[in-house]
Amino acid sequence: MLFGTAQVVTLAIFLAVYALIVVRKVGKFKVELWMAMLLGAMTFLGFGLTTLPDAFAAVNADVILFLFGAFLIVEVMIQTGLLQYIAIRFIRTARTPARLLLLVIVFVSFASAFLVNDAVVLVMTPIVIASCTLAKVRKMPYLLGIALSSNIGSALTPIGNPQNVLIKIESGIGTVGFMGKMALPVILGTAAEYFILKTIYRKDLRGNLQYDMMEPEKMLTSRFRAYAVGAIAVMVIIGFLASDFTGWPIALTAAIGGTAALLMSMDRRQAIKGIDWGTLVFFASMFVVMDTVSRNGLLQALIEPFASSLFAPGASSVLSIFGLSLAVSQVTSNVPFVAIMLPVFHGAGATGSQWLSLAAGSTLAGNLTLLGAAANVIVLEAAESRGETFSFMEFLKAGVPTTFATCAIAIAFLILLA
Repeated sequence: MLFGTAQVVTLAIFLAVYALIVVRKVGKFKVELWMAMLLGAMTFLGFGLTTLPDAFAAVNADVILFLFGAFLIVEVMIQTGLLQYIAIRFIRTARTPARLLLLVIVFVSFASAFLVNDAVVLVMTPIVIASCTLAKVRKMPYLLGIALSSNIGSALTPIGNPQNVLIKIESGIGTVGFMGKMALPVILGTAAEYFILKTIYRKDLRGNLQYDMMEPEKMLTSRFRAYAVGAIAVMVIIGFLASDFTGWPIALTAAIGGTAALLMSMDRRQAIKGIDWGTLVFFASMFVVMDTVSRNGLLQALIEPFASSLFAPGASSVLSIFGLSLAVSQVTSNVPFVAIMLPVFHGAGATGSQWLSLAAGSTLAGNLTLLGAAANVIVLEAAESRGETFSFMEFLKAGVPTTFATCAIAIAFLILLA
């Protein structure tokens, strides 16, 4: 495929955006993920490679509304102390470092399946850092456990992470059916992650814990408000699960739930300010960037070598989708990768099994490297704001075996169910 001037400029801008995401710094200037993506979208507009009407049309309002509502619920849960209360009650049952790791993994995996995983890691990272500080244990395995578990757990449902929400909205795949097929792979994958981390950090997970955490009840700023927002969160989750039967869009369910939670907030302005606006900017900008890439023909060039096997019958389709997910998600991160693939899957008339393979493959591929998923970067940034960090290579040490183990499990199940 020969590229014209527009395609060359588009490719150059696209590569520059992801170079910024990889290096995260230009001289003394730190460049956040959302800033890099916003620069890309604005540059495309400035060079006339897309238009304002096309840019606005490219933004998937359902995804933005879903994230907005989910972030509001989580923010009010933080305000009332409910999320901290739940997490601390869970963590306090640990008696050894290994059990603490297991509880962190189980809690984050479960929460990420029903709340947006980006929001879960944003809340859990400071809680786990504080717990590890009190317990005088090394924080590394627990921070990696948060990141890896958030991706694995979110694979259980079509509302656990932004890329699955995209697939749910675009494909119409059923929530109950999705969960039924992904339950065992996620459970086994979570177990595999625990044993991998326990093996890598076995020296750090020996002995017993000796610490005294704050009483969970003291975390609640208002029992009534905490219980009310908890009830709202439960009803929203039920609404998500029942969406196949009620026909209600999950974005609307999340937005109504977020509005109801906001009513329970003690400081509504602060709740609005506390929303992760950077993530919303990231996704809005990402839609514009990926739409421009698609319009200028780069998408076709990227997918063309895989076209013959992606939608072939049987096992070859599952293997190709997972292989492409593993490769491309490390360059684009998994959400932009799915955004790129949506028109391809639509055009090919993808089956339910192929959509599910895209959801599972792109989500689990996010654990391969630090840049594979936004949740990984959120954990790192939340940790760095509290004086903790981990390197790209440190993440890779745990991410590579975890990714290949979880992908192998998921591939086996999806081939059997295809």
